Amino acid sequence: MFRISQRTKTGLLLLDQAVFSATSFLVTILLARVLPVEEFGVYAGLILILYLITSLISAFVVQPLQVSIAIKQNKGSYLSFTFWLQTTGILICLGILWVFFLLPLDVLSGYDKLIVPASFLAVGFVMHDYFRKRLLAEDRVINTFIGDLLLMAGHFSAIGYIFIQDPQSLSMVLLALGIGYTPAFIYCVTITRPQVEINENWYNYLAEHLQQGKWLFYTAMIQWWAGNLFVVASGFFLGAAALGALRLVQTVFGVLNVLFQTFENYVLPQTANLLHNSIDEGRLFLKKVGSQSFIGVSTILLLLFLFSDTVIVLVGGEQFIEYGFLVKGMSVLYAIIFMGYPVRIAIRALVLNKIFFKGYVLTFIFGLMSSYLLLSFFNLAGAIAGLIISQLILIIYWQLELRKKEFLIWK
Repeated sequence: MFRISQRTKTGLLLLDQAVFSATSFLVTILLARVLPVEEFGVYAGLILILYLITSLISAFVVQPLQVSIAIKQNKGSYLSFTFWLQTTGILICLGILWVFFLLPLDVLSGYDKLIVPASFLAVGFVMHDYFRKRLLAEDRVINTFIGDLLLMAGHFSAIGYIFIQDPQSLSMVLLALGIGYTPAFIYCVTITRPQVEINENWYNYLAEHLQQGKWLFYTAMIQWWAGNLFVVASGFFLGAAALGALRLVQTVFGVLNVLFQTFENYVLPQTANLLHNSIDEGRLFLKKVGSQSFIGVSTILLLLFLFSDTVIVLVGGEQFIEYGFLVKGMSVLYAIIFMGYPVRIAIRALVLNKIFFKGYVLTFIFGLMSSYLLLSFFNLAGAIAGLIISQLILIIYWQLELRKKEFLIWK
């Protein structure tokens, strides 16, 4: 294993995140251009399901691994256990999906031919997430970077093949993308060398992961539904084309999510450290960082709002021009998200995990009660409105709870 300095490691981590995020972003944009709107919507819906599956399995495998690996005596045996637990998890989920798709439901008619290629894609998607997070937990940054480079090469090769063949079916697209995971998968299996050595320790590991994972599982479930209920409902009530358009716009704004995540990764530990010394220092730090970032982020969002039609055509082609209003709505949503980010950071830095969870429960309940009415009367504009109201509920609830703790950022 190569030894690198902390500074080099940090730079490589940022580069790896850029490679991984850019690959996902470009694949989505290119598929939006090559697929009809309805088929892109089906693809977008499948990716949403894969994110859910990944989160649920991660609750029992990767998340416990991230906090337990440092204290394990026999790391080789423990890591092999997590590989086989991850493999078991994806097989169980695929089995459930196969049974679901074979049910005689009208909404699933015509999609049975997607089961096999979607399974290839699912295995690659979920297993790559496992390997990536596991290698990072092991502090194997170089191996993580190589794995993501191989994923980029595999997926760009798949996209090149798709463009050359001018695909006539979504099945071929899903199969090509699934096969695109193969180089990274082979590399990761080769360097991690999972072994089958079932012993008494494995039963202890399983009990530990199940104990830790059950609450993480519930949290992952409620957060996914809270964040995606209006998106899923738009596909269910308005059709695949509406879902595809909404997911495409979310992908565009996903670039800002990377900036927000970087912001959180830096500001959260800094805030927590300052709060440990002084509540006022932590509060003033959050206020200062929020104010300094406002001009840059607001300028980007204003440009996206003003040139919404140009943006949607640029990323998705002329077939998406009627959905320019979604870019405007998403610009407003992200402005609210950004303004509420200091509140989110404060909740996490103060370790108010129960309040953090309750906020998502409230947004989920709102979405469950209002999604049908909003989508029925306002179509996709209702979905955007629902996302905006959900975010306001989240921020207002967290802010009220902070007020009870006499922690006011903007006083």
